[in-house]
Amino acid sequence: MTEPSVSLPWLVRLRWLFIAGQLVALPLAQLLVGVRIRWWVFAPVLVVGAISNALLARRPISRHDRVIGAVLVLDIALLTVELAALGGATNPFAIFYLVYITLSALVLGARWTTAITALAIASYALLFLVPAEIHVHHVGSPFSNPHLQGMWTAFVVAALLVGFFARRITQAIAAQREQIATLRENAARNARLASLATLAAGAAHELNSPLSTIAVAAHEAALRARSSNDAKALADLDLILEEVDRCQTILHRMSARATGTDSVSTIDLAAIAATVRSELGPRVDVTVQGDSSLAVPSEPLVQSLLALVKNALDASSERVEVQLKHAEGRIEIIIADRGAGMAPDVLAKVGEPFFTTKAPGAGMGLGVFLARHFVESRGGALAITSTPGTGTTATVTLPV
Repeated sequence: MTEPSVSLPWLVRLRWLFIAGQLVALPLAQLLVGVRIRWWVFAPVLVVGAISNALLARRPISRHDRVIGAVLVLDIALLTVELAALGGATNPFAIFYLVYITLSALVLGARWTTAITALAIASYALLFLVPAEIHVHHVGSPFSNPHLQGMWTAFVVAALLVGFFARRITQAIAAQREQIATLRENAARNARLASLATLAAGAAHELNSPLSTIAVAAHEAALRARSSNDAKALADLDLILEEVDRCQTILHRMSARATGTDSVSTIDLAAIAATVRSELGPRVDVTVQGDSSLAVPSEPLVQSLLALVKNALDASSERVEVQLKHAEGRIEIIIADRGAGMAPDVLAKVGEPFFTTKAPGAGMGLGVFLARHFVESRGGALAITSTPGTGTTATVTLPV
């Protein structure tokens, strides 16, 4: 369906064209064909159409769908008046009712389209009640004439079919546009992830050598400190070795994620819960409902969940609730905090690369982005809801 705000200027131009066409066609019909034009009827109709179109073009519009719907209703009423003054039901220009039905199907929603279609059918039926100059093959009352009855029946069928199929076509086009937009968004996200993966692989390669050198030097210094019984220096060197080992582990994970070497394994909900508890401590309340397992790359899954839980811990001074459950062929992991929450404009940006609500230096803004990419790559979804002053909830859904 075309956006009403985009279609409104186009509709204004179309109405000007229709008014100009009548100003040319009506005098020609009277002069060349001898049709008797009742100007006392057509002049007010043209004036009303011109004034409404001028107001439509100049005044700012807030509800475009309602305005366009009202304009189409007005145009159907004006067309009915003109047809009643020029042949009634026998006027072949009654086909223009279908134009308004098509416009409503292309621009407005299903309710407006249904209403416009019903109004057009009723207006055409009213034309049979208007006395008109009947052609030779239309002798008698319009309702008793089989030909005119067939015309009305054909119009009703055509109106219903045009409204129905035009609406279905616009819905299909709208769905196709949404699919294209989703594909483009996924392609852009994959491109950003590829850039990050390349950066991570390069960082892992470049940092691995100096970290190895630091580890060797720290190990040698620890041996000398141990031989000289320098307990303080030995404790500091052991801490350096632990942190170096931690950095090398992180770089290994980054390199594995960059090269896509994560292997698929089976992990159950209890194991995931135990990992979250052991990594993040007592501030996390983890509950498990049901006994189920997932066949996924377990390391990226755990790292994605840890990133989301760490965000919740950073956002709240209270305990964070993590719930893992099996429901209708899928796994749901719900992470809820009682922090300050986020405003809608901030929430809309969550998940973009390098966007973070943390203080400078406290985060890079990649945790949610990488978690969402991993979850969606496994056919799942990540939804984040937040209420200012209440807290934030992240829900991970993965198919079993």
